[in-house]
Amino acid sequence: MRDLIQLKQSTHAALCLECGKCSTMCPLASFGGFSAARMMSIQDPESEIQGHAAAVQRCLTCGACEVRCPQGVRYTEFVRGLRPELPEETRWSCPHGAVFQESARWAAEGAVNGRNKAWLEEDLTVAEEGEVGLFVGCLPLFDVVFGSDLGVRMVEIARSAVRHLNHFGIEPVVLPDERRCGHDLLWSGEEATFEKLAMANARAFRERGVRHLVTTCAECCRTWALDYPRFVESYRPRVQHITEFLADRVEAEEVSFRHIGEDGSMTFHDPCRLGRQLGVFEAPRKVLDALSGGEVVEMERWGVDAQCCGTPGFIQCNRDSRRLQENRLESAVATGASRMITACPKCLIHFRCAQAEDDLNQRQGANIQVEDLTVLAARLLTPRKTVEQDSPSEC
Repeated sequence: MRDLIQLKQSTHAALCLECGKCSTMCPLASFGGFSAARMMSIQDPESEIQGHAAAVQRCLTCGACEVRCPQGVRYTEFVRGLRPELPEETRWSCPHGAVFQESARWAAEGAVNGRNKAWLEEDLTVAEEGEVGLFVGCLPLFDVVFGSDLGVRMVEIARSAVRHLNHFGIEPVVLPDERRCGHDLLWSGEEATFEKLAMANARAFRERGVRHLVTTCAECCRTWALDYPRFVESYRPRVQHITEFLADRVEAEEVSFRHIGEDGSMTFHDPCRLGRQLGVFEAPRKVLDALSGGEVVEMERWGVDAQCCGTPGFIQCNRDSRRLQENRLESAVATGASRMITACPKCLIHFRCAQAEDDLNQRQGANIQVEDLTVLAARLLTPRKTVEQDSPSEC
């Protein structure tokens, strides 16, 4: 195993006081049988890792524990460092037949279908080369797996992102043979396969001249911004989530939206990877304020204290996950808002899935509309004035 002492030092795990403050924030601790601090006590990986395997995999890596840690322990990175060392027989099987992990493994070996632009509509324009790129990620695959069951069109998120970029005269580079970002592989311990994906994606965008990369997924954004640089030293594009791109335009008064109208109150769910791990809290709220006319109400736990949607990627999906999703939906309903907005496709899928079950069981969580911010903003986008419209008319 890699040097445990070095891992503990680099993540500050060696400084853990076992004070238990992390457990006051951990969403799993309230269910019992899980302690973030207990993991820090591993001294001999060879003899102890198997006994801790279930806890290492059960962790959501949401980062909530790090908010209250007085020692600055980077617990999520410590767990990620342990996962590659788990014995194969102790690794949890991934939900949905491991289709997302398998597709990423195939892509890492060069198996791509070359039809990644099939979702584009005729009024949308993209480029083969240019400075701005759009990373589409798993959205087309999500449609195949979840579209009919959950009634969501995930590629509409990608279309909406292109629509926003086109609105400002930007034709983004979209790869015809784009691969998955590899987030789920990295966090389940498959670092070697992840590195292949990172290298292939970086090479593809670099060769097309992309220096500014926009994503619509919180996990893709975190992966490109924080994880790829550890594996790819030769390519460092500017990485932005689409909400950051839009917030910059809102602040510069370069864009306007129609207000959503009556009963337009909204609450926002902060994705863990976008919020706590990238520090992006203000941008989505700036966009929401522009859409709602200021009718954004916060849940009891929001911002840095926000509760996870219950499932990091598609690494695990179990009863713990469902309970967390139910709790979060009930918190959203308690605000009195008519909509809960998020900025991560996976959060959207997880909540919609929970709502389908809530509806069957007549629970409160079914009584709020869950939407993606990128799609909602595109729907309310006001067309830009043409030069002729801006110019005074001739007499």
